[in-house]
Amino acid sequence: MRGIVLLGAQAALAAALVLGTAGCGDDGTGLPFDAGGGTGLCSLDFSAPVDANFGDARIDALLEATAKFNVNATTLETDVRTACNAINTDLGAEVSDDTATACDNAKAAIQAVLDANASATVTVAYTPAVCTVSATATANCVAMCDADFDVMMTPITCEGGMLSGGCTGMCRGSCTVEGSATCEGSCSGSCTGMCSGTVDATCEGTCTGACDGTCGTMGGDGQCAGTCDGTCRGECSGSITGSCSAECMGSCSGSCRADLMGMCEGQCSGECNVEFTEPQCEGGQTNVMADASCAASCEAEASVDATCTEPEVVVTFTGTVSPGGDLDALADTLGANLPALIAATQKATIMVEAAVELRGQLEGAVDAFTDASLQAQACLVEAVSVFTEVTASVQVSVEVSAEVTATAGG
Repeated sequence: MRGIVLLGAQAALAAALVLGTAGCGDDGTGLPFDAGGGTGLCSLDFSAPVDANFGDARIDALLEATAKFNVNATTLETDVRTACNAINTDLGAEVSDDTATACDNAKAAIQAVLDANASATVTVAYTPAVCTVSATATANCVAMCDADFDVMMTPITCEGGMLSGGCTGMCRGSCTVEGSATCEGSCSGSCTGMCSGTVDATCEGTCTGACDGTCGTMGGDGQCAGTCDGTCRGECSGSITGSCSAECMGSCSGSCRADLMGMCEGQCSGECNVEFTEPQCEGGQTNVMADASCAASCEAEASVDATCTEPEVVVTFTGTVSPGGDLDALADTLGANLPALIAATQKATIMVEAAVELRGQLEGAVDAFTDASLQAQACLVEAVSVFTEVTASVQVSVEVSAEVTATAGG
């Protein structure tokens, strides 16, 4: 059905070009002259940020959002491809300039190491990636596009997630503190203290798992079951200094997130008994009641500006490790490159959700804005074509990054 709408828009534009050429002007009113060499041609290049100025804020917002979405989708795809190729390099697989091929090669390389160590069990544990979208930025964007919008009358809501931000009152939910701080929660960074999950760290106590160093006591499965003079990959019955996959109880150098009902010195996620400062939508996308074109454009722009924490990944293995099976290389490359893929999956998912409404508004815009200039109409048709490709690119980023993570066992 969308294909029919697009074809209809293109046909309407072609007819308008034939009928309206004689009335073209060059003063930006009526039917504008295209400095690139013709009437009714789009002068915008959506491969870079654009500043549209067609005299209708709704059209300008749609075109600018398309360009921004396209640029950020390209960056996201590059990040995914880079991470997959890094895995390929570390495991001796072929790199590729094509994202899907690069990640397919990474999946095959990971699986080959797992197959070569069929008697060993590999576990990938990580703290989740948390993505936030600025509600303030969404409101400011809509206010510039829709003169009738009043954020006090129709506040921004968070669809599929929860609001977060600075809370000068009582926070009920979770509190995230950045930097070095005492922590009793998940730590994205280095934990010094006790860890309730698997570790990749120096362990002052008993290390159960792989020991990159000298192990005081070996278990029957060939893994360490005692003190480890080196790096412990597994469980530590004692205190650690390094990566922790679950709750850190001690000092966290990075980002500590813990459940809380009280004063929060950082970012409060959940409920605040006073208004949030710099409100964010965490784990979902912003939603605003305003002009449909403005809302879709601004929600999409906000989604591509989402910031995501990078997970702390810990890879452990137990059981019989085959000589030359490259499990150490696998653990190292997953620890280094899987965080980027996990974060990319989360951000791309938010972008895909925001893209649905924007695409619908773009497809209907040519018919809706019948009084727009020929050049504006041409740019809207071009935007639909570009957006069809870019949404496919983002979907590929979601799928291949998730598939590599799943193959690794995450």
